[in-house]
Order: sequence, then C-alpha cells, then structure tokens
Amino acid sequence: MTGSPISSQTDKHKNPTGYIILIGALVGVNYASAKLVTQAGVTALSATLAQLLLAGLFLYLLLRLKREQLSFRRDHIKYYILNGFLGITVPTLIAYWVLKYIPAWLLTVLVTLSPLITAGLTSLVERKLIDPQRLLGITIGLAGISLVTFSSVQEGQFDPIWILFGAAMPLSLAIANIYRNKAYPRDTTSVGVASGTMFSQVLLLLPALLLIDDPAAAAGSMTTVWWIVLGIGLLTAGSYALTFFIQNRTDSVGFSQVGYFATISGVLVAALVFAEPISPVIFVAIAVLFVGLALTNGHLQLPSLRSSNSQHNK
Repeated sequence: MTGSPISSQTDKHKNPTGYIILIGALVGVNYASAKLVTQAGVTALSATLAQLLLAGLFLYLLLRLKREQLSFRRDHIKYYILNGFLGITVPTLIAYWVLKYIPAWLLTVLVTLSPLITAGLTSLVERKLIDPQRLLGITIGLAGISLVTFSSVQEGQFDPIWILFGAAMPLSLAIANIYRNKAYPRDTTSVGVASGTMFSQVLLLLPALLLIDDPAAAAGSMTTVWWIVLGIGLLTAGSYALTFFIQNRTDSVGFSQVGYFATISGVLVAALVFAEPISPVIFVAIAVLFVGLALTNGHLQLPSLRSSNSQHNK
C-alpha cells in the first residue's frame, strides 16, 4: 500500500485481496469437510495422501491444458519438498488427526493464529523489534484465542490437550509463509509449482502409508466418502494454485490473512453441516481475535501508536 489515491489497472489486477478471500473460503470449507472424512474412519495418513494425490492430478491436468511443463530443476525440487512439508503435509496431517477430538469450527479458529505467529517470527527472522501496534495486536489476538479456547473447553467434552496439538498447525503454516516468501522460485508457473509440490508430498508419504497403514482397509473406509475426498482434492488444487498465483503480489504477513476468511467460512460450514453448538461468547472471542489481527497487520491504525511507530522507525 503506497497511500496514493491513484491506481492503475495493473495495480488493481495485482491487488491480492479478492484472491486471499477466495483462498480462505476454500481452506475453511476444506477443514470442515475433513471432519466428515475422519468420521468415516479414514486415517489421517490415508486421507492426507488421497487429498494431495487428487490435488496433484487436478493441477497436472490444468498444467497440460495450459501447455506448460513441470520443472525438475534442483532448486525447484527443494522448494517443492520443503514448502510442501511445512505448508501442506504437516498442517493437513494435524487437521485430520485432531478433528477426531475437537469440533471442526474450533480447528478453523486455530488457523487464525497463523498471521500472529507469522508476524512474530518475521520480526525474529529479520532481526527487527516488533513495533508497538503490532505487539498490541498480537497480544489482543492471543487474548481472543485464549477466550475461544477457554469457552470451548467449558462447553465441549474434549481434552484441552488436543487444542495444544492443533496449535502446531498454524505454527507450521507460519513457518511455511516465511519460507515461501524467501524461497519461492520466480522463474516458473504457479500451477507448475503447486503441482510439483503436491506430487513431492505424495512420494514423501507413500512409504509411510505402506508401512503404517493398511492400504486395503483405508480404501474400504474411503469408498463411503469418496465424493467428499474428491471434492477436498479439487478444492485443495484450487486453493494452492491461487496461493502460488498471488505469491508475487503480497508478502508472508499479507498472505497469512487467509486465516481470517478460513475461520469465517469454517465456522459457518461447521455450524450448518454438523450443527455444532457455538455460543455468543465464541463470536465475541472471534471478534477480539480479528481486532488483534487487524492491528497486527495494519488494517486498523491507532493514532497514538502510529506516531510512536514513526518515532520507532526513525
């Protein structure tokens, strides 16, 4: 944001806000839909591998339709593996695992920790002090997530330890946001990067599936929800194609705003599909969390802290 009142058509085209909203909506629906897969008895490992394989196939088909090639350069393969592991495999495995024990809407709220963690880690990586407004935003955001956690534990019948395990998901997403911003290969196509990333994770998970899971039993469980798994794979392909498409249009903190919209869509889908009880206190907590996010990422400015930031940056 430059603050200039004049913007060209190119600038409008590069504005990532619409894409971020769409990605967030897809991610939220995916997390809520994953609850149906876990309820069918599909293991986290089998569900993750099926999701990534289907997404990779959809993306590769799109790549061929665009007459583009999948790059096998060493630096590209390294990016496929590391970014895929941190930003896709680890969060997806955790999601399928903890969804057996916590409500779907709570998992999508946990995703909203990603922008806060991204902001804090970015400051550490760049060796910069967190400015007062961002620090206030992170504090308010953590207060919001704490209120969500406390309220859900009071009303739900699950061990709060699963919330702690679930928090590993936004931590991994935050690390992936920073790595993606630093290492994204600019000399390739977004669909090619997304496709290569998916296939790299399938190859990574396949030996574990054969060693740990029973492939025949996994396939049997999946037949009852095959259409949901297919839909999740398609939505995953779309969300990650868009993710890499907007990579050069925003930074790690900007992209982490996906958490806002993933939370909103995930809570709505969970309430509608699973009839999960959501108390008014939870909505207040989510509102507090969003205020923290808005402060952290500069969408909401406090005049007293703005002048302090100016002095801090001199």
